[in-house]
Amino acid sequence: MGETLDSPWRWTMARQDPLLTVLLETVEEAVTVVDAQGMVRYWNLAAQRLYKIQPQEIVGKSIYDFPWKSLMIQQVLQDGVPVRHVYHEPRPNVHVLINTSPILNDGKVVGAISTEQDVSHIVQLGHGLMQSSSVAGHAGLDAHGGGDVPDPWSAIWGHSETLQAAMGTAERVAVTDATVLITGESGVGKELFAHAIHQVSPRARGPFIAINCGAIPAPLFESELFGYEAGAFTGADRKGKQGKLDLAKGGTLFLDEVGELSADMQVKLLRVLEEGSFYPVGGLRLVATDVRIIAATNQDLKGLVTDNAFRKDLFYRLNVVNLHIPPLRRRVEDIPLLVQRYLQEFAMKYDRLLPEIDPQVMLVLMRYDWPGNVRQLRNTVQRLVILSHSGQARVEHLPDDMRQVLSLDGVEPAPAETAGPADNPGSTTLAGSVREVNGTYGAGVEVAARSARMATDPPMWQPGNVRSVSLQQVQAALERTYGNKAAAAKVLGISRGTLYNYLHRYQLKDWDS
Repeated sequence: MGETLDSPWRWTMARQDPLLTVLLETVEEAVTVVDAQGMVRYWNLAAQRLYKIQPQEIVGKSIYDFPWKSLMIQQVLQDGVPVRHVYHEPRPNVHVLINTSPILNDGKVVGAISTEQDVSHIVQLGHGLMQSSSVAGHAGLDAHGGGDVPDPWSAIWGHSETLQAAMGTAERVAVTDATVLITGESGVGKELFAHAIHQVSPRARGPFIAINCGAIPAPLFESELFGYEAGAFTGADRKGKQGKLDLAKGGTLFLDEVGELSADMQVKLLRVLEEGSFYPVGGLRLVATDVRIIAATNQDLKGLVTDNAFRKDLFYRLNVVNLHIPPLRRRVEDIPLLVQRYLQEFAMKYDRLLPEIDPQVMLVLMRYDWPGNVRQLRNTVQRLVILSHSGQARVEHLPDDMRQVLSLDGVEPAPAETAGPADNPGSTTLAGSVREVNGTYGAGVEVAARSARMATDPPMWQPGNVRSVSLQQVQAALERTYGNKAAAAKVLGISRGTLYNYLHRYQLKDWDS
């Protein structure tokens, strides 16, 4: 790279020769640089490892001689529009996400730089775990082994370290009578943990009674929890009614969404925990309690205490043992097992063949941030089973917001939570390295930075931002659909209005009607 170069963009790279050489050889992404004619000018170590091709075999040759590699680069050289997060399987069992950016000089495309993130391990891990899970399922085994006695933990699937740590805490506290506060986002499976703790506990033969503190109107909650005597209020049952505390006698009372309790009910619940007894509504007889309390919340109770929205003394009474359930995005390795389980469940429910999961679908499932956690994943798999009539679950069967994660035709995807340098200090990414040196060495590395930002920064997707479509692509789509504009737009992955804009831009008057 140190020789005299006749193109402006290569001169810029040569100017930063020592810096860029180290930078490009250190990053984890495979990097390819081509000139305006598509001649390969740079091929880094990561590209050599990924494709098993040495520089002397590709540098100085046309990228078009490598059709498995040239698709995105050719499009960017023609259109001058970047593509990002495009999934590609260039070779069998090699799966990559491509980000390609044009190199511009005075507005003219003089080359392109392409980075490829190897995601083969994610796809292969997903399929491997799904196959092993499928074998276990057909053998009649659950995730924690077989046996004649049902395993209380069998409803909780996963082998990730974070989940296993939570289960370890739950197993240790289950054999005691201590009060447990289960925390975690909505949909992580807090009630599953509460059930399992009850089934392992000395109270397993007693009832498990659940009450949702946020689903019952405040005026009715007291009678639901404590019960009421006959004639306690207008409309009351003549025989009175047992409350949840009484129904749970000898067993476990699960208080879900405990952070929703009103201030008045917080006081009354605290009194029950402190005194071990309560009065039914309208009653004069003190009733002793014999229950274990397990509470759950998706709120920050400490923050509510600070804001005086939740009693501090009640918080400490409930928080004897805190059990935090990790969100699904923190245990991505569990997703294939969960997917396989739900595929079997819904294939049986709807009398369908077990669909095959396309690698692109598995990649989306493992990169999506899952705000609804396991509950949302279950609903998504149910959707895949229902829509996959062909026996294969494909990307188009996924909800719109998930398809934004992985663009198959250049649409900029939605943000996905990924680990950065703070999460993995030992890794070096192209974006992080460029940002560190760009301020010191000036604009000479801006081309690399632009491409790197596509690979690692949160994408800025907005509806209507679509890839550039060439004249040849528009013509081919129209011919294929016999001039049907709606069908052609669907083939191109753009709106019909955008297609009309291209017809006007390319002066395709024969079709513009």
